[in-house]
Amino acid sequence: MKKIILISLVCLINTNLIAQTNVLDKVIAVVGKNMIKQSELETTYLQQKESFGIIDEPFDIKCEIFESLLINKLMLHQSEIDSISITDEQINREMDNRINYMIRSSGSKENLEKQMNKSVSDIKEYYKDVIKESLLIKEINGKITSNVKITPKEVAEFYNNIPKDSLPMVEQEYEFSQIVITPKISKEEKEIIKDKLNGYRERILKGDKFTTLAALYSEDEASAKKGGELGFFSRGYMVSEFESVAFSLREGEVSPVFETKLGFHIIQMIERNGEQINCRHILLQPKVSNQELIRTKSKLDSIHTLIKNKEISFQDAIKTYSDDPSKLTGGIIVNPYTANARFPKDNINEMMENIDKVNFNNYNQSEIVGPVLFKTESGSAYRLININTKTLQHKVNLKDDYDKVYNSTLEAAKTKAVIEWANNRIAKTYHKIDKDYIDCDFKMNWLKNN
Repeated sequence: MKKIILISLVCLINTNLIAQTNVLDKVIAVVGKNMIKQSELETTYLQQKESFGIIDEPFDIKCEIFESLLINKLMLHQSEIDSISITDEQINREMDNRINYMIRSSGSKENLEKQMNKSVSDIKEYYKDVIKESLLIKEINGKITSNVKITPKEVAEFYNNIPKDSLPMVEQEYEFSQIVITPKISKEEKEIIKDKLNGYRERILKGDKFTTLAALYSEDEASAKKGGELGFFSRGYMVSEFESVAFSLREGEVSPVFETKLGFHIIQMIERNGEQINCRHILLQPKVSNQELIRTKSKLDSIHTLIKNKEISFQDAIKTYSDDPSKLTGGIIVNPYTANARFPKDNINEMMENIDKVNFNNYNQSEIVGPVLFKTESGSAYRLININTKTLQHKVNLKDDYDKVYNSTLEAAKTKAVIEWANNRIAKTYHKIDKDYIDCDFKMNWLKNN
């Protein structure tokens, strides 16, 4: 719908995590005190080529990407002038979001580490400065575009100015809502888990190594491989019950057994560093009995029958029976990759993290699927899935895709605001462009006085 001009470092962190180039590195531009290296341009070009199927002349595309990187460095320079500061907590939160996205994209933490040839903790440390830069650029970008507004008339004009033969295709999409019932765990099962953890705690207090027991018994596979160690984190990164216990411990102290939505834990404090702590934990998750799983599935079957017989609507059934937080938003299932409610037809099951695979192509709009077994943070649950909308592949139009056109219009307006801002700042900022790129057809006057 519009040509991508600005490529923020928030995007580039994904690029850097996926691909690395082996070009002989050199500095190809300086903006203020900030450099652009050849490897940064080459890596970004490869990512854009893969993501958008670029077939244009490579030099022209590289010039366009190069200009976007120049603008990013100009914004980074402005953040220094404005004395904008980014906290370690902000960096860690953004890094965790990016790493979680990369893990989902790679299929597993192990796959990501194999692709990167680095552990997740090493990846976080390696890209800490990149994330900091991305957040500084985001702050300046937000300041520049905060007052950009668009009207419905501008959205319509933007759409009408796209040549009809250039309108992009929208792939088949779905929107879903759900009724979730989580099987109940018996008190007896919880007591068994608590007794096990208390036994491990006693062994640790008598001299056994926490790391050994975590590696042998913890059901948090990622930390178990590191003796239960979680790495440094600030408040706001773990579930509240976990943080409450963890931040109350002294170095070396082992917590009593406690419960979170993930299961039961014991924690050992390793060390504090300002507002951050590093600790180990052992997690055990109570298991749902087969009888309880059968009972839960049967209950959802009965609810499904009530809905088919029009004795209750799907929306009213969500309010009455669902025990998932999504009931507060009408049971809407959110796509974790895009943070909106739309799912493309491919890979729906992976995006929804189903255990039982469902071929949604076999279902029509308003049909109900299930009960479907799926994974939650605390174990297994069942859900009924209602197909709220099923939109077939089509050329983008204002009626069905207003939100997409609106977002494209808004992004175009923000891009225009950034370009106008950059044009005003270039003459006031030291910058130097490598001779290999002086033939680029830049949209802004980067080469004046170069």
